[in-house]
Parts: sequence; C-alpha cells; structure tokens
Amino acid sequence: MIDDAKVYEEHSLKELRAAGYRITMPRVQVIRALADTKKALSAYAIHEKIISGGGKIDVVSVYRILSTLQEVGLIHHIGVVDGYFPCRQENCHGKRSEVMVCDETGDVMELKLPQSVVDAIEEQAKENGFETSTIKVEITGCLKKGR
Repeated sequence: MIDDAKVYEEHSLKELRAAGYRITMPRVQVIRALADTKKALSAYAIHEKIISGGGKIDVVSVYRILSTLQEVGLIHHIGVVDGYFPCRQENCHGKRSEVMVCDETGDVMELKLPQSVVDAIEEQAKENGFETSTIKVEITGCLKKGR
C-alpha cells in the first residue's frame, strides 16, 4: 500500500502541475491524507488526519483543495458515504466514477466498466434527450467471506 500511496502522490503532483496549479504544502497534505486510504474520507476526516499528523490546515482549505483535485480528476466523490477517495485509474479526469463500497468496512474499490456498458448508458441518456457530462456508478454491498 505504501508504494501505491507514493505513486498516487507523485502522479497527483504531476497532474496538478500539468493543469497549471502550484504545488503548495496544503495540497500536498491533502493528497497524502488520501493517498493511503482504503475508505472514502470526509473533508473533516481529512482535516483531522492532517492535524493529528502534525500538519496545519483549516477545513475551508481542505474543501477548496478537494474541489481542485476533483476538477483535475484525481479523486472521486463517493455520494453514498459523502467522502472522497483517490482515483488511481488512468484517464480518470472526473468524467467517470465507478466504485464499490463495502457496507461493513467502508472500504472502497474502483471498478472499470467495459466501454460497451458506458456506451449503453450514454445511448439511453441520448434517447431520453439527456446529454451526459459525468457517469457515476456506486455499488454497495459486502465482500464475500473468504475473499
């Protein structure tokens, strides 16, 4: 998990630079707080994680940074738990979010829907006069025992 966290941090900083954002300590702190999590974290949980680790940041800054990270496509907002989770898939760009959330543990796992499923969703939307801007799929349930 440590390697995944480091890869996520490096990728996030690179993407922020490419999008024209400065790399600031508060941004680094929020990215690090998210980098090693298995659960979606609320802005307040991220704030607490940073403060308890000796960092300094206010909650308003956490929200602003989360907005930027979501805009750049570096995090998912998981609506069913109202939390944020790092996007570790390539080409995330905030336009798609496909996750499973365990009801018992709160662990989040990213999915990659086949393009045919995404095409079917977009086709149905189009048939109903709806133009999609974002596709979010959030599946809740429990991991089977023994997995």
